[in-house]
Amino acid sequence: MYSFKINSHVSFPLEGLDLRPFLAKECTSQITTYDLLSVICHHGTAGSGHYIAYCQNVINGQWYEFDDQYVTEVHETVVQNAEGYVLFYSHQAQLLAASSSYRKSSEEAVRERQQVVSLAAMREPSLLRFYVSREWLNKFNTFAEPGPITNQTFLCSHGGIPPNKYHYIDDLVVILPQNVWEHLYNR
Repeated sequence: MYSFKINSHVSFPLEGLDLRPFLAKECTSQITTYDLLSVICHHGTAGSGHYIAYCQNVINGQWYEFDDQYVTEVHETVVQNAEGYVLFYSHQAQLLAASSSYRKSSEEAVRERQQVVSLAAMREPSLLRFYVSREWLNKFNTFAEPGPITNQTFLCSHGGIPPNKYHYIDDLVVILPQNVWEHLYNR
């Protein structure tokens, strides 16, 4: 008839989680050691509360706390002492591969962002308004490859704004100059 949250601290390693002792004897996997990538934490009771996440930047090794709209650098001891709810681990070789491919494409992404900023600075006059999803624009500003433009966060399948999103549409979209829209769309 009721539930409660277990608040016992569970320790977990940031690096070198060895799963070999838990594998079946006949398992031939060579990958048995993993490093922590992120932790989801829950603060509150079983019935209500708040979630935050700690995530490591695989490029520089720095840990960050994500709490709604706030992102803050934290020391790894903060992560080690966190009340982890869900832990995400990855094999070290995967992290190194992701890191090197990110570095290669991130230089291109920086050049692309600079080009968009210079296009926006031109302030060419236009009678048309071009809308892009704020979510996609955030991906463009942070990911090496943001993927194709998608406005599904504010448009229904018929291309209109759903009535339930009308009152907060400004939070979902960004208006772009025509030259910036055309550049991004063609990209």
